[in-house]
This record gives sequence, C-alpha cells and structure tokens, in this order.
Amino acid sequence: MLITFLRHATAQEHTLAKADADRALTDKGIKQVKRLAAFCERNQLIPGNLFCSPVLRAQQTADLLNAYLPGCPAAQSAEWLATGSAPDQIREQLNLLANLGGNDIWLVGHEPDFSECIAQLLNTSADVLSIKKASLTRLEVDFASPHSATLLWSLPSALMR
Repeated sequence: MLITFLRHATAQEHTLAKADADRALTDKGIKQVKRLAAFCERNQLIPGNLFCSPVLRAQQTADLLNAYLPGCPAAQSAEWLATGSAPDQIREQLNLLANLGGNDIWLVGHEPDFSECIAQLLNTSADVLSIKKASLTRLEVDFASPHSATLLWSLPSALMR
C-alpha cells in the first residue's frame, strides 16, 4: 500500500480568541496548496483516495487540492486524523483500508501526529522526522509483515517549484 502524508498548509496562528479547530489557512497556505497541486499534476501524483482531518485547516487543504489537481478525489473527513490522534489509531485505520483493497491512500493531517505515525511504521524514533507544512511524505507499507514500511520520499513545500 502506498501512503502519502500531506501536512496541512500554513494556517492562522493559534490565539485564545479562536479555537484551534477553527484556524483557517492563510494566503500563504492557499498558495502552498496551489503550488502543491501544480507539482502533483506535473509529476502525475494523483491520490487514489483522500482522507482528511475534520479540522478546518486540513479540510481546506484537502478541498483546495481537490479543486486544483485534476483527477483528485474529494476528501473524506476522518475523525481518526483529528489533531492529537494516536499513531496506533491511524495505523489501525490504514490497516483496515489495506484489507479493503486500498492501495494509494493520501492523508491530510497534523504534526506531531504524522511524524509519530510515520516513525512507528518505519520502526524508528519520531525525533528523526520533521514534517513541514504543505509537505508530502510517501511510504510503501505491507501491513501483512511487521515493520515492513519503506520511506520512498519526503518533499517539503519549498522544493515544489
């Protein structure tokens, strides 16, 4: 199974006046997703399935990807990708998707959830990973074999020009 982790794009700063879940993308974040979509189109990176956190900034990232990347499916909101999701919970859902025949899954979510999940799949420490905003990280995972994930690539938004 191919799994592509997309951290949400740059969002408004966290303030006491606004709930974390209600933080929207900034103009910079919107530009990041448009650049990401153009990069994906040039490199024929089209999600087979797209799941996103129910948090606004992740939904906006997924919706913009869908709008600007031809062939990109609409995002399915997934509570198991909400802020603070445990790596085991994400891994369990990915395993279920693999058992249902999913083979190209894209996830839009948050840090440190993604680096912790990726580290667990790679059987390494989360300290060695830094998932930047609007970046893509792709793994190949065989859930039938323990610790059989391979990091294929990780690309920060700044290099998607």
